[in-house]
Amino acid sequence: MKNLNLNYIVLICIAHISLHSCKNNSTPQENKTPTPQQIDKENTTLTEEEPKQPKYPTLNIKPNDRINSPIKIKVNSEGVWYANEGELGWIELIDDKGNELAKGILSADGDWMKSGPVMFSTTLTFDSKNIKTGKLIVHNDPGEGDGDEAGESISFEIPIIF
Repeated sequence: MKNLNLNYIVLICIAHISLHSCKNNSTPQENKTPTPQQIDKENTTLTEEEPKQPKYPTLNIKPNDRINSPIKIKVNSEGVWYANEGELGWIELIDDKGNELAKGILSADGDWMKSGPVMFSTTLTFDSKNIKTGKLIVHNDPGEGDGDEAGESISFEIPIIF
């Protein structure tokens, strides 16, 4: 009888342990991304992803340069913007009141299908009479398509003086 009771107790203990371990494994798992404290304990470092900073090509015009019409704008893609059918994007010349004075397409000055930097240019002709300041807005050409098919639209501004 003692043997039977002992077997019964052992069986109950095994069942209890089994149920307890199954219960822990059957619950939804929480985020398994380690916390910074866990990572520090493992003697490694947590590196948060750097915010993606858009890179810009370089121009022959610097902020607050004085420009006159006509002006040839040269852009070095720096390999950070990619051409689409030989065009890098376009440039708008805007006065200090927001009026568009000129617009030009940035076309390749040579072989645009190579890796690395490629030169692009456009000539802007405008009337800046009685206007003191403005800005150049440089836009990339993200390509055609929706979503993943097209690239990201990027633009940046350069203040200028007339």
